[in-house]
Amino acid sequence: MNAFKKLSLSFQFIVLLIGLACIAAVASYLVGSSVYVSETRNQARTVADMVDNFGQWASRYRGIWVKDDPRDPKLEVGSFLERELSTASGANDSTTAPNAAAFHRKNPALVQRELSDITIASPAKAKFRMTSDRYMNPNNAPSEFDKVAMNAIRESGASEYSEVRGGQLLYARRLVADKGCMRCHGSPAAAPAAVTALYPGPQGYGYEEGKLAGVISVAIPLEFSLADFVQRFDSQVWLALAAMGLGVAGLLVFIRQQVIVPVRRVREFALAAANAEPGAQVEKVDFIEGEHVSRNEIHELNTAVKAMHTSIDYLYRRLNKR
Repeated sequence: MNAFKKLSLSFQFIVLLIGLACIAAVASYLVGSSVYVSETRNQARTVADMVDNFGQWASRYRGIWVKDDPRDPKLEVGSFLERELSTASGANDSTTAPNAAAFHRKNPALVQRELSDITIASPAKAKFRMTSDRYMNPNNAPSEFDKVAMNAIRESGASEYSEVRGGQLLYARRLVADKGCMRCHGSPAAAPAAVTALYPGPQGYGYEEGKLAGVISVAIPLEFSLADFVQRFDSQVWLALAAMGLGVAGLLVFIRQQVIVPVRRVREFALAAANAEPGAQVEKVDFIEGEHVSRNEIHELNTAVKAMHTSIDYLYRRLNKR
């Protein structure tokens, strides 16, 4: 520390500014990272809103009916709760009409799950899934995060839970069991035959209306880095940084011209006075007129040094007169 104090003031000041700049850069990066995580959390909320709204839309029609096409073997209806045969003319006749087709009913939860399957298989960064600790389909089993989220939501009564884990923003939005859920998840006896045929229970049943049934679980990768942070700088940020740079440069010039250079001049005067012959005239340093009443510390120092030189010179002259 003493070695640093012995360095020139200009060098010390530059080192101090560099240190402050590094601290400001790290602080800015941390703030930017926090803002990025917050923005990503808002994206997860938007995804959950979309899934929730999609489910409400399907609930408005008590589910979605999907019609198959016997002429298109590639068309896969997938899972469904009910199946109703129909002819092209609209008459229900599954035995005589050669062009008989079938309508398959998918409940809102099934529609949301299929949307989740499509999203997971897509190149989209944001992925979501519907999960519960009372799941029917093993593919919908909750992850470790989902279990933590559901426990936290139950205990706190909050509507959401999120955390950063494994380089991802993990977000969970609660799902509350309503009457539509109770039809399939209330009890095996009351569930549709298509459901009990696949999932006889007891897993997946026992929902309570108005209570937590599961969560919409969203995962979004966090890709924030120093390069990404810099790439987010727009023209206004660069102008602000340039203005800060000019301000620092101006501060350095001010310190040099108003502190360092005057101190050096006072030092040179003091050394000249110390090395001069007794009684010899030494050119004094005057920064401004009326320096003795100035509040500037450099001026006060210069006034004190000159007063000391004058006192020593006066004493020397008095001694010579004796």
